[in-house]
Amino acid sequence: MKLRRFKIDKECIEGWKATIRDPGEIRHIGKVLRLKAGDEVILFDGEGKEYYASLTRLSPREISLTLLREPSSVAAESPLKIILGVGVLKASKLDWLVQKTTELGVAEVVPFYSLHVVPRWEEAPPLAGSRQSRWEKIASEAAKQCGRAQVPKIHSPRSFEEMLAMKPEAATKILLWEKEPAGSLKNVLASSVSPIFALIGPEGGFSDEEALRAREAGFQPIRLGPRILRAETAGIAIVSLLQFVRGDLS
Repeated sequence: MKLRRFKIDKECIEGWKATIRDPGEIRHIGKVLRLKAGDEVILFDGEGKEYYASLTRLSPREISLTLLREPSSVAAESPLKIILGVGVLKASKLDWLVQKTTELGVAEVVPFYSLHVVPRWEEAPPLAGSRQSRWEKIASEAAKQCGRAQVPKIHSPRSFEEMLAMKPEAATKILLWEKEPAGSLKNVLASSVSPIFALIGPEGGFSDEEALRAREAGFQPIRLGPRILRAETAGIAIVSLLQFVRGDLS
């Protein structure tokens, strides 16, 4: 029988003992799957390590486990680090994009506000914070499902300028822009290095001024073919293409 996988905080592992305190995981283990003491599971810490363990005690507030072997690194992470910057989309679309790009192996997701963003959550910080927590949970669940032991980092939403000011070490920077007449992904990848920082706009796309500012910040504009893609489609397309050419989907 295939062993079930569950996320555990690294600080909840002490020696050969582990404790799950997340209410969602406790409910899933005890109420949904109806696992019991003695059942074996796989734990992952979100930082690349996986642990085989046996359930020893279940209660409504925590689940105790005993580790069965030394932790191991999971060979599910791409050799290519992809950072995806995305203009904040409507809730369900960005939820979906975080889930699917996690499955495709993205390393970081950076939501940002730009001129044509529709949801203006920067004006209501508590709402922005709740959305980030939701994205983190979605990324964790997607990592659990697809066999990753490392959960992508979901950054807090930031302004367009703050996003442009980010400086991933030695990153190749690309901007998906439908008005770009000549730039192609093939030419960029001919001399690219890892990581790759890719920007996609919101539903309304980038303004001409934003595209210029991004270019001045070192982002190379490219166009993915002759058709205009929805923002969430562009996100899936660019991550898939990068993983195929330089990552682990080839």
